[in-house]
Amino acid sequence: MTDEQFQQRLRGIFTEEAREHLAQIDVGLVALEQAPEPQRAALHERVLKVLHTLKGAARTVDELELERLCHALEGVLAAARETGAHATAEQFDLLHKAAAAARQVVDAPGLRSRKVAGLLAAQVDAAARALPAQASARPAPADAPLPAAAAGVPVPAAAPDHGADDEPDDEPDAGTADAADDDPGERIRVDGRCIDSIRAHAEALLPVELKLRHHVEELRGIAAGIATRRREGPAAIGADDGADLELACTRLAARLEHTGKELHGVRARLFDAALETALVPSAAALNELPALVRNLARGHGKEVRLETRGADVDIDRRVLGVVREALIHLVTNAVDHGIETPAQRTGAGKDPVGRIEIVVAQRDARMVSVRVADDGAGIDIEAVAQAAARRAGLTDAELAQMSEQQRVHLALRAGVSTRAEVTPVSGRGVGLAIVADKVAASGGQLVVATAPGAGASFELLLPVGVASLRALVVDVAGARYAVPLAGLEAVRSEAQAEIRTVEGRETVLAGTRVLPLVRLAALFGTARPGQEEGRGVVIVATAGGQSFGMLADAIVAEQDLLPKSFGPLLRRVRYFSGAAQLGDGMLAPVIALDDVAARGLTGTSGAPAAAAPVAGPRRVLVVEDSVTSRLLLKHILEGAGCGVDTAVDGLDALSRLRAGNYDAVVSDVEMPNMDGLALTAAIRANPATAELPVILVTSLQTPEQREAGLRAGADAYFTKGSFDQDRLLATVRRVAGMEAP
Repeated sequence: MTDEQFQQRLRGIFTEEAREHLAQIDVGLVALEQAPEPQRAALHERVLKVLHTLKGAARTVDELELERLCHALEGVLAAARETGAHATAEQFDLLHKAAAAARQVVDAPGLRSRKVAGLLAAQVDAAARALPAQASARPAPADAPLPAAAAGVPVPAAAPDHGADDEPDDEPDAGTADAADDDPGERIRVDGRCIDSIRAHAEALLPVELKLRHHVEELRGIAAGIATRRREGPAAIGADDGADLELACTRLAARLEHTGKELHGVRARLFDAALETALVPSAAALNELPALVRNLARGHGKEVRLETRGADVDIDRRVLGVVREALIHLVTNAVDHGIETPAQRTGAGKDPVGRIEIVVAQRDARMVSVRVADDGAGIDIEAVAQAAARRAGLTDAELAQMSEQQRVHLALRAGVSTRAEVTPVSGRGVGLAIVADKVAASGGQLVVATAPGAGASFELLLPVGVASLRALVVDVAGARYAVPLAGLEAVRSEAQAEIRTVEGRETVLAGTRVLPLVRLAALFGTARPGQEEGRGVVIVATAGGQSFGMLADAIVAEQDLLPKSFGPLLRRVRYFSGAAQLGDGMLAPVIALDDVAARGLTGTSGAPAAAAPVAGPRRVLVVEDSVTSRLLLKHILEGAGCGVDTAVDGLDALSRLRAGNYDAVVSDVEMPNMDGLALTAAIRANPATAELPVILVTSLQTPEQREAGLRAGADAYFTKGSFDQDRLLATVRRVAGMEAP
């Protein structure tokens, strides 16, 4: 190993160690600020030890400014310990800023971050010199509750407040660039016993492999014997030969089945051992929150106490990313929207200090619960409903049909905010929508509850690991879909489900409950005319805080699947969180139950849609023979606020155009019966539709094919290979004379 390689390795070890120390420092600073006087001495000692260790590590890798900053922080805490002085809120602001600057030196070492650290070290030194002369800050009441961090509970530590001084360095050191660019989420510590377990299970695959090779040789022998007999002619194959061949095949099939079971067992154990290596304590997500809560509360003139439980619950590191992002949004929302000011809380007879509680708990072997609750004002359900109505165009009649729980979950829709103005913290209606999308994409659920004046709670139900998903594979209009098993209650045949229409809405009887029903084929736009009634299955599910039924054609199987997200280009596709490959190679979209509950049940009967389109300013006809492409285009356009009807080819499209009015046509080119070029020409030849905008979306991408489409009269031409839904939506709005929603 060269000196340069050694230094890079040493830097990587230092970076990982320093991040852990900084998380503990953040926890300690928050606890010190909140703790009553008798408990401060122990906290001072704890943080001083961590600072001293970090200072020594910084010296090892020649981070002199970081060493100086740690020394200055030690000086402040030592002065406070020796004089009994308590830092002011402004001085704690400086200490948190110094900790954030230290993190910048660790994560992005460079001239700028080191310069900022040096400047802050001088300011912290000045604060240390001022402490002995200043009077102690007002002591906390003797019976004040001890913050969880002060009690030794591993609670969240600070997320840095990225101010102007915390911007990434423009000139990172060349020697440390690789270490700085490492994604911390990709570096985890693994127990050596996990590695030993994986090695043992991998070694157990060898005898199974040898057995399979032997079986292959047996098969080759049987095949060679059959080939020899065929060359000798039919007369060479006697009755005994046929019986022997049948017996050999039967025995080989039994041995293959047994070996397959062995392989399955080893694979399962190896998979479990590999998953165990990716499990990390949830404290890794909680450790970012105390400083965030503290800084947000200071900025809003509020007092907030954060309490956490379950920091030792293990979750997959990929789920950890979902939890971390969700907690940041939920805690920010609680401080900004939920917790009142001290004056408001006192006037309402509450403790002036607001409370946010985060509890992480293992629900069962497959699911973990993360619950964020506050004791603030609660969610203004009426304000949320009105904001959602403005955003999504819901009518008063549709709002009146919703239950209170459905109205609460409207807050999870993108763009829904009760704030009149946008602030740096909130107001765009994005945070909760991000949480809902992330949870759905990981195969989980989000449950919201609120009580006026008493607060709100958000519970995330997530799989312990996202590597596999236990799902029910269903058939809907000839296509396969995966329904996460975690959200299902029961499955029954359509004939047994007692489907009834109540006040214009289809319902299903589940025990003593009457639940709303959604027909998946109608929801996905794949319903086929003349489909036989009474032959499907009703799946009772719970999501978004409510139960409902989903009608599918048949249950195919219950399987463990490996779901993958759609990626950023398809982020607006409704009702699905991703897709998984089935055993036969087919792709099955994974149904997002929360989205079905939030959108599929709102203001719809769930009954099959009528053939005639509903007139409206944004009515689009999608013409596509591929079920997958047709469904994708339909959901993208519906997500933009368009009403969408579908046709399977040009002839079907012309029939629909004669029956109703549309604002635009989006069509494939290559289709049976009548292709997109002929359809476009027919639309232009009919005076009634001659001015109707036509957009062609196809896999044909040569210049000649594009020119042929435009010569036929198309207003725009997209190729599927470079498909961008934002460009498609912008084009639809432009050619149809629509305003962006």
